[in-house]
Amino acid sequence: MLAIQLTQFGEPEQCLKVVDVPEPQAPTAGQALIQVEYAPLDHHDLLLARGVYPVRPELPSVIGNEGAGTVLAVGPDVTHVRPGDTVLLPFGTFAWSEQVLAEAAKLTVVDRSIGLDQAAMLTINPTTGGLLVEARDLPAGSWVVQNAANSGVGRSVIAFAEERGLRTINIVRRERLVTELRELGADLVLVDRPDVAARVRAAIGDEPVLLGLDGVSGKATALLLDVLTEGALLVVYGYMSGEPFTPDRNVLRAKNVTTNEFWMYEEKYLPRHPALGAESARLVAEGKLTLPSAPVYRAADFFEALAHLEHNGKVLLDFNPRRA
Repeated sequence: MLAIQLTQFGEPEQCLKVVDVPEPQAPTAGQALIQVEYAPLDHHDLLLARGVYPVRPELPSVIGNEGAGTVLAVGPDVTHVRPGDTVLLPFGTFAWSEQVLAEAAKLTVVDRSIGLDQAAMLTINPTTGGLLVEARDLPAGSWVVQNAANSGVGRSVIAFAEERGLRTINIVRRERLVTELRELGADLVLVDRPDVAARVRAAIGDEPVLLGLDGVSGKATALLLDVLTEGALLVVYGYMSGEPFTPDRNVLRAKNVTTNEFWMYEEKYLPRHPALGAESARLVAEGKLTLPSAPVYRAADFFEALAHLEHNGKVLLDFNPRRA
């Protein structure tokens, strides 16, 4: 069967290979055999391939950080899932293979009304969004400010915040996104300009903003610090700018702002993943969360997909040979 393996850490074009590997053995106790349907190819996969991601498997290894599939068979005593279920692949089960074995207890079953392509994107960005919203215990009605608001994580933050009665201030780079994000439930959407803080104050008065979420880093961090108020928490989870997280220390001290660099696979977050994955699926099924669409490539055309990613952004790999 077809799989995509990392043979050594380095540039993805040289180190990732489309290979033929044996099918997995029948599932044993506690296991499920899964037909992988779709798996994203995203920039964090390239970081893993280059050896700069915190996850470093023993090589050669199939990689792929998230995906969704259909259960083909289960081992003895497995009752949590059954053949035919659509499931999210858990952390530690690499997705870039036509079939995989996974620990059944860690699988999240999702409603079949959810498109398999949307299901494949539920494990990382929405779960990250849910964890970020939970980064600080805030009372209902509190404000959360974020940049990168149109990203998969940003859209998820909007949905999770609304579920928890929180209000969001969303900074975007293009005017056309203002209406789009408002329709998704964003409370306040502002185009990225130096006067963002003044426009926030004009809209919300002197209400505190105690949680900031930074997916861009670099110079963009300063706008979040302008908006945050005394005693806030600023969480950096991404580096879309390509620049390091270098907040102005004088501003941090003056406002007593605490900073935290976030990685969703820290041990303390792992127990929340299944519940947040299930909640993400529910939000998608109810129309409260729509993830940005991504073009689909056959897994056999991996290098075409890789070229698209490097110039245009996330794609989905189709691993089901029946759709060939």
